[in-house]
Amino acid sequence: MRIIKVLSLICFLTIGILAQTGAVVSGTVSDAEKPLKAIVVLQQNNYEIRRTETDGNGFYKFENLRSGQYKIIVIANFNGVYEQREAKEILVDGSQNETIVNIDQKSFVSTAQATSAYFIKESVTISADTTQTLDEVSKTVNIIGSQELRDRADFSLVESLRSIPGFRVQQLGGFGRTANIKTRGLRNQDTAVLIDGVRFRDAAAITGDASAFLSDFTLTSVAKIEVLRGSGSSLYGTNAVGGTIDFQTPEPQSGFHGNVAGAFGGYGLGRFRANVSDGTKDGKFGFNIGGARTIYAKGIDGEDDAHNTNFQTRVEYNPFERTNISGRIFVSDAYVRLNSNPNTAFGSVAPSSATIIDAVPLSREELRRYENGAAFSALTRGNANFIPDANDPDAFQKSQFFNGQIVLTHAFSDRFVFQGYYSGLQTQRKNDNGILGLGFQSASSGVFKGTINTANGHFNWTPNRYNELTAGYEFETEKYGSDGFTPNGTGNFFARAGQSSNTVYVQDLLKLFNNKLQLAGGVRAQFFDLKTPSFSLTNAPYSNLTLENPPTAYTFDGAASYFFEKTQTKIRAHAGNGYRVPSLYERFGTFYSSFSNRFTALGDPNLRPEKTIAFDGGIEQNLFKNRAKLTAVYFYTKLQNVIGFGSGVAPIGNTPRTSGGYLNTKGGISRGGEFSGQIKATDSTDVFASYTFTNSDQRTPQVTGNRNIETLGIPKHQFTLVATQRFKRAWVNFDFLASSDYLAPIFSGQNFSSYVYRFKGNRRGDLTGGYNFPLKGERFNLRVFGTIENLFGDDYFENGFRTFDRNGRVGLSFGF
Repeated sequence: MRIIKVLSLICFLTIGILAQTGAVVSGTVSDAEKPLKAIVVLQQNNYEIRRTETDGNGFYKFENLRSGQYKIIVIANFNGVYEQREAKEILVDGSQNETIVNIDQKSFVSTAQATSAYFIKESVTISADTTQTLDEVSKTVNIIGSQELRDRADFSLVESLRSIPGFRVQQLGGFGRTANIKTRGLRNQDTAVLIDGVRFRDAAAITGDASAFLSDFTLTSVAKIEVLRGSGSSLYGTNAVGGTIDFQTPEPQSGFHGNVAGAFGGYGLGRFRANVSDGTKDGKFGFNIGGARTIYAKGIDGEDDAHNTNFQTRVEYNPFERTNISGRIFVSDAYVRLNSNPNTAFGSVAPSSATIIDAVPLSREELRRYENGAAFSALTRGNANFIPDANDPDAFQKSQFFNGQIVLTHAFSDRFVFQGYYSGLQTQRKNDNGILGLGFQSASSGVFKGTINTANGHFNWTPNRYNELTAGYEFETEKYGSDGFTPNGTGNFFARAGQSSNTVYVQDLLKLFNNKLQLAGGVRAQFFDLKTPSFSLTNAPYSNLTLENPPTAYTFDGAASYFFEKTQTKIRAHAGNGYRVPSLYERFGTFYSSFSNRFTALGDPNLRPEKTIAFDGGIEQNLFKNRAKLTAVYFYTKLQNVIGFGSGVAPIGNTPRTSGGYLNTKGGISRGGEFSGQIKATDSTDVFASYTFTNSDQRTPQVTGNRNIETLGIPKHQFTLVATQRFKRAWVNFDFLASSDYLAPIFSGQNFSSYVYRFKGNRRGDLTGGYNFPLKGERFNLRVFGTIENLFGDDYFENGFRTFDRNGRVGLSFGF
């Protein structure tokens, strides 16, 4: 709180209204020469300073502007959907009375002051934690816009990311269950997740990342999803090793707008979503509120019910012309029935663990018989060698998170801007399991709670139009809590741990040779302070340990790109090291036995942060007057220092670790290529295709007794295709994913060993179509849509877990 108070005092004491000159920017917004009702936003130094609405003739006007560089943002209703477009910077000269900027939204061209032409281009923030047009980006990024999300009718974050090159997305057992994202052949914990640029992770997770809540991110109200492929730790800190995902919410719009939607379909799907937005005409105040409820009443085996409720809101307030205060809240409440983990099925003789087994599952009918008590040997299918995730009637998980953010932005001048934010994040997962289900099971409940509070402040200084400097400080605290319960209470226990950190970071962006050469560099240092853990027993582990501050995490990052205007070719390179902070469980983790009523230590408070070194370089070629873009990228990542689990580990002071524990070790290596093409064949046809080759290896085998060093869960080849065809107010979208075979481990309940299986890659295709019905002109819009999921009926497994068969859903959306 002390840091927050100091930052707030500095900000508010320096807020003032600077003197204005009399320059004017005005113009019209049109669609095919027809005046367009739109919201026009004026930005300076990447921050909003004004907004207005066009009149009946599409006219807008900004008065009393100072000389300088500005950007114009246009938000308008296209076919019943509000979209945001951004124009290139324009120069306002105070010696001129008025600068005319007319914007035609159909051709996406602006004309300014008689001669210059400006193309309205997409912008991103994830590449440098500040707004850049795609021309200015020197790293590898992807944008999934709101239009693409609507065309595909996706309603969860993990669904929307399948088409990203280098991304391996898995959903283990259907909606609500564990989701994994492996970027560029790395681990689940090597991808960072942001909400509006602020880190989201679970302090109570074993690896301290966001994986436990990925399934809970539904698309309630989202402006776009930005993806950074490659190292991002110098910008976003821990876990941003292989990639970073930024889930961005829309800014409030002037006037009252909203959308109400519903859908239903196979596996007992029912979904309802609603959001509204309103704001004053002068742009001083606005808000968004959205909520969604998603239910799968049946799930894969008819008893895999899951439901999820999301709520989010965003409030924007501009008390002064150069000051913005933004408040944001995100809430999720989810429930899911869990199944047993996949198991081996060998009969009386188990094969050698050194072999790689071609996976052959029990059929659906055989699995039902097995769940009803039939012995494996009595089943008719003799060549089956593994049992998919069988039904467990009394195992379920409840998960909730709450994230509140407040952001203050103030422009002291056109060249000097401060931004500070506070984020409070609470996560909780409760796992309950009864005595039912296959094998021996004891009744128990486990609750895992995480709390992260973050205060961040940074200054952006633009000394000239070639250079932008960022310097910042961040203070963060995190807490971990674990509670266990048994029916009679004799085996109840708790564990608590905490740590705090101080971080300083600097970034420099350079634009040279008429913006053809882009350079970016950054450094970051994070310093840690551990808190003494507490346990429910007086003789618990680590109780007599004198804690010392663990090693500091350092990271650097550099990127460069050059654009050859004549050939419309961009080359770029990006190198840097990433890091992951040891989780509180890895530092102070324990195993509690309700039979012996004692804790066994697993963690090491002195673990060093994980460290990686990465490089990627590529070429981007624009063709056919920017109607096509071809991209090729080579990537290389080495996990120099990672946290593993081993046996025979050293004690921590006087605390023995008799069952093994966490330790620093050497990691693996991943390299490969990402190739993609984005083509606008006609004004109504969009095609995106990608191919990814990944060669990921471990230093040592991941399964004891097996000599394979190929990283488990990673296919070497993956192909994606997203194609959209529009017919005036109708559209058809086809989304396809195909991957090669991959290896994955399955644990054997017979001999308590793991085996390596080879699973067939998936061939999943989703077909979506719909039609927009305008009502009362363009004031209201009714959208009817439908999706056939897994169109080809591909029967595939994710690490032995079943996936959805062919199914369909239909829905309605009403916009106003």
